[in-house]
Amino acid sequence: MDLKKGIHVGIIPDGNRRWASINHLPTSEGHKQGAEKMELFVNWAISKPKIKEISVYGLSEENFKRNDLELGNLYKIYFNKLEKLLTSKEIHDNEVKVNFVSTQPKKVPKNLSDMFKELKNETKLYGNKVLNVMIGYTGQSEILSSVSSPMNRIKNLFFGLNEKDIQNHLAIPNVCDFIIRTGEEEAPREAKSGFLLWQSAYSEYYHLPKFWPDIQTTDLNKAWEYFNQTKQMKGK
Repeated sequence: MDLKKGIHVGIIPDGNRRWASINHLPTSEGHKQGAEKMELFVNWAISKPKIKEISVYGLSEENFKRNDLELGNLYKIYFNKLEKLLTSKEIHDNEVKVNFVSTQPKKVPKNLSDMFKELKNETKLYGNKVLNVMIGYTGQSEILSSVSSPMNRIKNLFFGLNEKDIQNHLAIPNVCDFIIRTGEEEAPREAKSGFLLWQSAYSEYYHLPKFWPDIQTTDLNKAWEYFNQTKQMKGK
Protein backbone atom coordinates (compact mmCIF):
# COMPACT_ATOMS: atom_id res chain seq x y z
CA MET A 1 0.00 0.00 0.00
CA ASP A 2 1.34 3.42 -0.99
CA LEU A 3 0.87 5.97 1.78
CA LYS A 4 3.65 8.29 0.67
CA LYS A 5 1.27 10.96 -0.58
CA GLY A 6 -0.70 11.05 2.66
CA ILE A 7 -0.05 12.36 6.17
CA HIS A 8 0.83 10.08 9.07
CA VAL A 9 -0.51 11.42 12.39
CA GLY A 10 0.36 10.07 15.83
CA ILE A 11 -1.19 10.72 19.23
CA ILE A 12 0.36 10.50 22.70
CA PRO A 13 -2.66 10.69 25.04
CA ASP A 14 -1.48 11.83 28.45
CA GLY A 15 -3.43 12.60 31.59
CA ASN A 16 -6.15 9.98 32.18
CA ARG A 17 -5.08 9.20 35.73
CA ARG A 18 -4.44 12.82 36.72
CA TRP A 19 -7.81 13.83 35.26
CA ALA A 20 -9.49 11.18 37.41
CA SER A 21 -7.60 12.29 40.53
CA ILE A 22 -8.45 15.96 40.07
CA ASN A 23 -12.11 15.10 39.52
CA HIS A 24 -12.16 12.78 42.57
CA LEU A 25 -12.94 9.76 40.45
CA PRO A 26 -11.38 6.28 40.33
CA THR A 27 -8.52 5.73 37.90
CA SER A 28 -10.69 3.38 35.85
CA GLU A 29 -13.07 6.26 35.08
CA GLY A 30 -10.17 8.27 33.72
CA HIS A 31 -9.29 5.42 31.39
CA LYS A 32 -12.93 5.04 30.31
CA GLN A 33 -13.17 8.70 29.43
CA GLY A 34 -9.79 8.48 27.71
CA ALA A 35 -11.05 5.60 25.57
CA GLU A 36 -14.05 7.68 24.53
CA LYS A 37 -11.72 10.47 23.44
CA MET A 38 -9.53 8.00 21.55
CA GLU A 39 -12.60 6.94 19.57
CA LEU A 40 -13.29 10.64 18.92
CA PHE A 41 -9.72 11.16 17.74
CA VAL A 42 -9.66 8.13 15.44
CA ASN A 43 -12.94 9.09 13.78
CA TRP A 44 -11.73 12.68 13.45
CA ALA A 45 -8.49 11.56 11.79
CA ILE A 46 -10.30 9.14 9.48
CA SER A 47 -12.53 12.00 8.32
CA LYS A 48 -9.52 13.99 7.07
CA PRO A 49 -8.79 13.03 3.45
CA LYS A 50 -5.12 14.00 3.75
CA ILE A 51 -4.52 11.72 6.73
CA LYS A 52 -3.69 8.24 5.48
CA GLU A 53 -2.07 6.68 8.55
CA ILE A 54 -2.98 7.01 12.23
CA SER A 55 -0.85 5.70 15.11
CA VAL A 56 -2.34 5.70 18.60
CA TYR A 57 -0.40 4.98 21.79
CA GLY A 58 -2.42 2.71 24.04
CA LEU A 59 0.22 1.23 26.34
CA SER A 60 4.00 1.31 26.52
CA GLU A 61 6.22 -1.54 27.67
CA GLU A 62 6.84 0.41 30.86
CA ASN A 63 3.11 0.56 31.55
CA PHE A 64 3.08 -3.21 32.06
CA LYS A 65 4.58 -2.40 35.49
CA ARG A 66 1.30 -0.89 36.67
CA ASN A 67 -0.75 -2.80 39.23
CA ASP A 68 -2.86 -5.73 38.10
CA LEU A 69 -6.18 -4.05 38.93
CA GLU A 70 -5.46 -1.02 36.76
CA LEU A 71 -4.15 -3.15 33.90
CA GLY A 72 -7.15 -5.46 34.13
CA ASN A 73 -9.52 -2.51 33.83
CA LEU A 74 -7.52 -1.15 30.89
CA TYR A 75 -7.64 -4.47 29.06
CA LYS A 76 -11.44 -4.63 29.44
CA ILE A 77 -11.77 -1.10 28.06
CA TYR A 78 -9.46 -1.88 25.13
CA PHE A 79 -11.33 -5.08 24.33
CA ASN A 80 -14.70 -3.32 24.24
CA LYS A 81 -13.41 -0.54 22.00
CA LEU A 82 -11.64 -2.95 19.66
CA GLU A 83 -14.76 -5.08 19.42
CA LYS A 84 -16.66 -1.95 18.43
CA LEU A 85 -14.19 -1.38 15.57
CA LEU A 86 -15.32 -4.66 13.99
CA THR A 87 -18.62 -3.05 13.02
CA SER A 88 -17.46 0.57 12.85
CA LYS A 89 -19.04 2.43 9.93
CA GLU A 90 -16.02 4.76 9.81
CA ILE A 91 -13.58 1.85 9.54
CA HIS A 92 -15.47 -0.01 6.81
CA ASP A 93 -16.77 2.94 4.79
CA ASN A 94 -13.27 4.45 4.64
CA GLU A 95 -11.54 1.09 4.14
CA VAL A 96 -9.18 1.43 7.10
CA LYS A 97 -6.74 -1.40 7.68
CA VAL A 98 -6.20 -2.03 11.41
CA ASN A 99 -2.75 -3.09 12.62
CA PHE A 100 -1.77 -4.35 16.07
CA VAL A 101 1.70 -3.13 17.02
CA SER A 102 3.51 -4.47 20.09
CA THR A 103 7.14 -4.94 20.99
CA GLN A 104 6.15 -7.31 23.84
CA PRO A 105 3.18 -9.19 22.35
CA LYS A 106 3.52 -12.10 24.78
CA LYS A 107 2.46 -9.80 27.62
CA VAL A 108 -0.76 -8.80 25.88
CA PRO A 109 -3.75 -10.85 27.14
CA LYS A 110 -4.93 -13.58 24.77
CA ASN A 111 -8.44 -12.15 24.35
CA LEU A 112 -6.93 -8.86 23.14
CA SER A 113 -4.55 -10.66 20.79
CA ASP A 114 -7.44 -12.71 19.41
CA MET A 115 -9.50 -9.57 18.90
CA PHE A 116 -6.64 -7.96 16.98
CA LYS A 117 -6.38 -11.06 14.78
CA GLU A 118 -10.09 -10.78 14.01
CA LEU A 119 -9.75 -7.07 13.21
CA LYS A 120 -6.77 -7.74 11.00
CA ASN A 121 -8.68 -10.42 9.12
CA GLU A 122 -11.75 -8.18 8.71
CA THR A 123 -9.71 -5.27 7.33
CA LYS A 124 -6.84 -7.02 5.55
CA LEU A 125 -8.12 -6.14 2.07
CA TYR A 126 -8.49 -2.45 2.86
CA GLY A 127 -5.91 -0.02 1.56
CA ASN A 128 -7.26 3.52 1.82
CA LYS A 129 -6.01 4.26 5.34
CA VAL A 130 -4.14 2.51 8.15
CA LEU A 131 -4.80 2.55 11.89
CA ASN A 132 -1.91 1.36 14.08
CA VAL A 133 -2.98 0.46 17.63
CA MET A 134 0.10 0.30 19.84
CA ILE A 135 -0.21 -1.77 23.01
CA GLY A 136 2.91 -2.86 24.87
CA TYR A 137 5.08 -0.83 22.50
CA THR A 138 8.31 1.10 22.97
CA GLY A 139 10.35 2.65 20.19
CA GLN A 140 13.73 1.51 21.49
CA SER A 141 12.63 -2.12 21.31
CA GLU A 142 11.21 -1.63 17.83
CA ILE A 143 14.55 -0.29 16.56
CA LEU A 144 16.51 -3.09 18.24
CA SER A 145 14.18 -5.67 16.72
CA SER A 146 14.72 -4.19 13.26
CA VAL A 147 18.50 -4.16 13.57
CA SER A 148 18.54 -7.75 14.84
CA SER A 149 16.09 -9.12 12.26
CA PRO A 150 17.56 -12.12 10.35
CA MET A 151 17.88 -10.24 7.07
CA ASN A 152 19.53 -7.20 8.65
CA ARG A 153 21.92 -9.36 10.68
CA ILE A 154 23.12 -11.07 7.52
CA LYS A 155 23.35 -7.82 5.57
CA ASN A 156 25.21 -6.09 8.40
CA LEU A 157 27.72 -8.94 8.52
CA PHE A 158 28.64 -8.58 4.85
CA PHE A 159 27.73 -5.06 3.77
CA GLY A 160 26.69 -2.96 6.76
CA LEU A 161 23.28 -1.37 7.28
CA ASN A 162 21.82 1.88 6.05
CA GLU A 163 18.79 3.84 7.25
CA LYS A 164 16.49 2.23 4.70
CA ASP A 165 17.41 -1.25 5.93
CA ILE A 166 16.33 -0.33 9.44
CA GLN A 167 13.21 1.52 8.36
CA ASN A 168 11.98 -1.34 6.18
CA HIS A 169 12.02 -3.76 9.12
CA LEU A 170 10.24 -1.53 11.63
CA ALA A 171 6.77 -2.55 12.76
CA ILE A 172 5.58 0.83 11.47
CA PRO A 173 7.86 1.67 8.53
CA ASN A 174 6.35 4.99 7.42
CA VAL A 175 7.66 8.24 8.85
CA CYS A 176 5.30 10.13 11.15
CA ASP A 177 4.61 13.66 9.96
CA PHE A 178 2.66 15.08 12.89
CA ILE A 179 2.46 14.11 16.57
CA ILE A 180 -0.05 15.51 19.04
CA ARG A 181 0.59 15.19 22.76
CA THR A 182 -1.76 16.14 25.55
CA GLY A 183 -1.05 17.03 29.16
CA GLU A 184 -1.75 19.93 31.48
CA GLU A 185 1.82 21.10 32.04
CA GLU A 186 3.05 24.65 32.51
CA ALA A 187 5.19 24.52 29.37
CA PRO A 188 4.68 22.80 26.02
CA ARG A 189 6.14 19.28 25.93
CA GLU A 190 7.82 17.38 23.19
CA ALA A 191 8.58 14.34 25.35
CA LYS A 192 8.46 11.31 23.07
CA SER A 193 7.81 8.69 25.77
CA GLY A 194 9.22 5.98 23.49
CA PHE A 195 6.68 6.82 20.76
CA LEU A 196 7.87 6.11 17.20
CA LEU A 197 11.42 7.19 17.97
CA TRP A 198 12.81 6.37 14.53
CA GLN A 199 9.76 7.52 12.56
CA SER A 200 9.48 10.85 14.39
CA ALA A 201 12.97 12.18 13.70
CA TYR A 202 11.51 15.06 11.66
CA SER A 203 7.97 15.13 13.00
CA GLU A 204 6.08 18.30 13.78
CA TYR A 205 4.96 18.28 17.41
CA TYR A 206 1.89 19.94 18.86
CA HIS A 207 1.14 20.12 22.56
CA LEU A 208 -2.48 20.40 23.71
CA PRO A 209 -2.37 21.75 27.29
CA LYS A 210 -5.26 19.63 28.49
CA PHE A 211 -5.64 16.22 30.03
CA TRP A 212 -6.65 13.68 27.41
CA PRO A 213 -10.25 13.17 28.71
CA ASP A 214 -10.86 16.93 28.26
CA ILE A 215 -9.96 17.00 24.56
CA GLN A 216 -12.63 18.21 22.13
CA THR A 217 -12.90 18.22 18.34
CA THR A 218 -12.12 21.94 18.34
CA ASP A 219 -8.73 21.17 19.93
CA LEU A 220 -7.93 18.65 17.22
CA ASN A 221 -8.99 21.09 14.51
CA LYS A 222 -6.71 23.72 16.01
CA ALA A 223 -3.80 21.28 15.98
CA TRP A 224 -4.52 20.34 12.38
CA GLU A 225 -4.65 24.00 11.37
CA TYR A 226 -1.25 24.53 13.00
CA PHE A 227 0.21 21.61 11.08
CA ASN A 228 -1.09 22.80 7.74
CA GLN A 229 0.13 26.37 8.34
CA THR A 230 3.56 25.07 9.36
CA LYS A 231 3.80 23.00 6.20
CA GLN A 232 2.84 25.99 4.09
CA MET A 233 5.49 28.15 5.73
CA LYS A 234 8.19 25.53 5.15
CA GLY A 235 7.25 25.39 1.49
CA LYS A 236 8.10 29.08 0.95
